[in-house]
Amino acid sequence: MGESSGMGIDNTLELLCVKFQKIERLKKSYFAGGIMAGSIATFAVLWVFLQTMGLFGPQNTIGAFKLPFTLENYLTYNKGPASWDSEYKPSLVVDTDTYKIKRLPSIDESSLNASVAFAIGTISRIERIEDNLVNSGVLLVLDSPAHQHFLHDRPNDRALEKNLEAVIAIKASIQLSQAHCTRYGLNEHDCAQIISTLPLGSTTVGVSCAIDQDVDCNVESKYRTYDGSCNNIQNPKWGSAFTGYGRLLFPQYADGIQMPRKEQGVRGLPNPRAVSVSLASQCDKVDVSRTLALMQWSQFVSHDIAYTPVRKMIWTGKPISCCRSDDQWPLPRYIHPDCQAISVAENDPIYGKFRVRCLNYVRSLAALRSDCSFGPAEQMNQVSHFLDGSTIYGSTLALAYKLRAYKGGLLRTNTIKNREYLPITELASNSLCKLKNCYLSGDERVNAEPQLAVMHTIWVREHNRVARELAKINPKWSDESLYQEVRRIIIAEIQHITYKEWLPLLIGNHYLRAVGLGITTNYSNSAYSSSSDPSISNEVATAVLRFHESLKQGILRISDNDRNIISSMNLSDYFYKPRSIEINDTFDGLINSLTTQISQQMDLHLISDLTNQLYKTNGTIGLDQISIDIQRGRDHGLPGYNDYRKHCGLRKAKTFDDFLDYIPIETVMKLKDLYKRPDDVDLVIGGMAESSVDDAILGPTFRCLISRQFLKIRRTDRFFYTSIEQPESFTISQLNALEKVTLARIFCDNGDNINRIQPNVFLKQQIGNELRPCTDFQAIPSIDLFAWAEKAKAYR
Repeated sequence: MGESSGMGIDNTLELLCVKFQKIERLKKSYFAGGIMAGSIATFAVLWVFLQTMGLFGPQNTIGAFKLPFTLENYLTYNKGPASWDSEYKPSLVVDTDTYKIKRLPSIDESSLNASVAFAIGTISRIERIEDNLVNSGVLLVLDSPAHQHFLHDRPNDRALEKNLEAVIAIKASIQLSQAHCTRYGLNEHDCAQIISTLPLGSTTVGVSCAIDQDVDCNVESKYRTYDGSCNNIQNPKWGSAFTGYGRLLFPQYADGIQMPRKEQGVRGLPNPRAVSVSLASQCDKVDVSRTLALMQWSQFVSHDIAYTPVRKMIWTGKPISCCRSDDQWPLPRYIHPDCQAISVAENDPIYGKFRVRCLNYVRSLAALRSDCSFGPAEQMNQVSHFLDGSTIYGSTLALAYKLRAYKGGLLRTNTIKNREYLPITELASNSLCKLKNCYLSGDERVNAEPQLAVMHTIWVREHNRVARELAKINPKWSDESLYQEVRRIIIAEIQHITYKEWLPLLIGNHYLRAVGLGITTNYSNSAYSSSSDPSISNEVATAVLRFHESLKQGILRISDNDRNIISSMNLSDYFYKPRSIEINDTFDGLINSLTTQISQQMDLHLISDLTNQLYKTNGTIGLDQISIDIQRGRDHGLPGYNDYRKHCGLRKAKTFDDFLDYIPIETVMKLKDLYKRPDDVDLVIGGMAESSVDDAILGPTFRCLISRQFLKIRRTDRFFYTSIEQPESFTISQLNALEKVTLARIFCDNGDNINRIQPNVFLKQQIGNELRPCTDFQAIPSIDLFAWAEKAKAYR
């Protein structure tokens, strides 16, 4: 018996070593240069697994937290209304039968370790599935719409490493919920809340999570970090890149933990493509006063604060394909577990003609929960959660270094005919851009659309313009001093434009003042909250910020300085052709297009370039953005639109007719045909269906959610440009100089030959906002950089 057991232990050890050597090889391949936590965590996985099997010493030798948990932990209630700054807290649990809860068994440390061991075993079995997919050629087709979509949402190496830890925690949470909760009569949602009160503690992922929280910070640094860490001194990881989004409401998954949301009834939620066809059909409804610059700034800001990467194969690192190369459904054995492809009806008005039955959708990368607990899946933000110019400077130190010229504080550029453009990427995987190679920028989504490439280029030029001016004013400043000071100024300019010019149009001036979002430069509204987590909410990142898609135009009119149309570009023909902006006068022509051409209205009627030609390559069709947005919301476990109405103080609808207070009747009738219950309506659909209120662009629910988010962005950023909490705040003279910054001046100073523009580029030219010469510094003020002069050294 003893000999037999010994043989079993030896075989188990050998098997585990082989498995974890493969994980290590995987990490070395994909996570080169990563932190040591990965290796430590890998060893800890092996250690805890062996302990769970009883092969090595007692489990309390690794510093276990005290268990069992008392049931009082599960019986916490919060019945009050949501406050302005409220967000979901893991401890706010369960509204269910107290008797059922008291029947639950205690969950001890060995149960937690066993759940983690179970999760590791589950993940190891995925290797066989992935090998089969690769050997069978089930891979993304290069230069296909699905592949272009992958490039847009591609994870980097650090994100993949953190995802692996999170997936272990998620699968362990599923096992805990099933073994210790749902089998005792509680529903999945309540069980998920109970499981979310369990700390990861001394489990493998708990050790890794704790290590990740341990950050050495220079609290006296004048400059923010690239990844957002150390912004909050007490909680240095808060708001940093590769952490999870926050939540306004507890997630709703079908199994409570990770399966996409389904209806609580006989039939499931409506097919995303069916919703798109019914509600988002192309209808040309233009905005009467707002320009495409508003749309472009919305996308630019969205990319600065949120980047949701998609999953890749765990063992092979290959992109995941959920549909056949001919857009048909694959056989079940060829479907990766992370697939949530979107089915297309045979009679689809567009795709039906091309026999498309399957649209690729891969689930988003997961992140460990911010409180290092078990519980429902959270999704990762690959950039910092702060409005910090990450689109220009990157969200990692390595990328930031790669973008620098290391001379005069400048950023790298590629000069063509004496004009500065973004540098060209050296990555072979980025060579799939049409018309030469892709650009290298702080955010690789820059390559998706020409207008976005223009916006990125404008800001790199602005950085270099300011650097050259400051070098003249302070000739003794080093490259490092110039770069860091200019970066600080550029971030302040972006923040000022966002809060002073963009937000008032988005949510309305009256509402902006009512909720305290107005900006002054006398420190009167610079209140900083170190106790609030600055994370971007999943709801805002996944649903609310998608509103900018509705504002896009399919035809971009290229105009000269007299605003005569000289050519045009179809958006669908220029996805991933960023270097088209270098051709002839296209760069200035697109700036004029942004400031002259009016946008579409904010509604559910999107252009066909997005609803069936997204990332179109050589064919005539592409993907559907609305279908993807709906599926992503369900993938992320977002509750329905109706719950967020209530969260924002609106009446929760009991019937579809209750939506008529803010949604047009024709849309409500369609919602009634598509969805079984008001509670089933997806947040992105309900929010975009709302009519605008007052002088805002957005309806009441999206306005509420985005206002709370940008109030939190300002209050939780220790380095926000009006904050007095940072080690060296801007002086009053510097704040007064920044007060003059407008996007119009940025365009004037950094276009090729822009000579006239309206002072508010987000609004069309009209009385009071007429075209002005760029030399009219009274109408279009310029920042006075002498506010940054070291007086003893500077000269004018």
